[in-house]
Amino acid sequence: MQRENWVSGNFRKEFKERFLWEIMAIIKNISKIKTEQELMEKAGWLRGKTLFQVEEAIKESDKTSRVKTKGNVGYVIEKGFFGIKINSEAKPDIEHLGIEIKTCPLKHVRGSKYLNVKEPLSLGIINYKEEVNNHKIEESKLYKKNKKILIVCYIHDGGVDRSNYIIKYVFIWNMNDEVIKEIEPDYLKIVKKIQDGEAHEIHQPQHKNLTLCPKHGGHKKNLKCTRWCTTQPNNRDEKVEIKAFRFKNKYMNFLIARHLGKKLLQKGNSTFWEEN
Repeated sequence: MQRENWVSGNFRKEFKERFLWEIMAIIKNISKIKTEQELMEKAGWLRGKTLFQVEEAIKESDKTSRVKTKGNVGYVIEKGFFGIKINSEAKPDIEHLGIEIKTCPLKHVRGSKYLNVKEPLSLGIINYKEEVNNHKIEESKLYKKNKKILIVCYIHDGGVDRSNYIIKYVFIWNMNDEVIKEIEPDYLKIVKKIQDGEAHEIHQPQHKNLTLCPKHGGHKKNLKCTRWCTTQPNNRDEKVEIKAFRFKNKYMNFLIARHLGKKLLQKGNSTFWEEN
């Protein structure tokens, strides 16, 4: 009986310590995190967790929280875990560390042991009137906002509830010289179109790694809808669609595989890496 009590007591102690650690993992004030290493120590807790586990830890940390796994995954992670308001500002989410936060859905390739990204990574709305004056990518808000990104990758599985999505990878990615060399040709093509008054003629097939994608809730046929279109410099006659910078899927697969030290495989037009 004494041994049973001792085992039971130790189990409760371990459970309590573990539970307290999970509550402490939730970041209540991001400004108190002073270094990139400290941020990663906190963010690393997310690895292997389901969205339900994240939600439960958020609730215990903040009894008033209304974060639900039924909502947007980015909202659960950015608002619930990191305490950052969802925004479209040109500055990084964690401004004092110069780090942006992004969630990235992955999917299994036809149910196999291989993974690739489910959708491109959006990098912020383009401001045509500002980009027109840039001559290199380092001058852009694209670079200043996304120079460093804390990427939280989760596995999107249509066969389970969203609350059971598992967070697979958490890492900080840098837009270093190697990356700039890979994406700047696309960036300069985009800027050249804007400078020539042809921003309305920018299309994704023109680019290899970095491109623009529609980012609005308006109706394309309605040229008076400011939710869909805006004016462009050097051409008063043609409205231009509101778009965002984004990395193409194939390039995102390449970036993640390279960061993980995994070989990027290809079959047809599909690229992927081995999960384990």
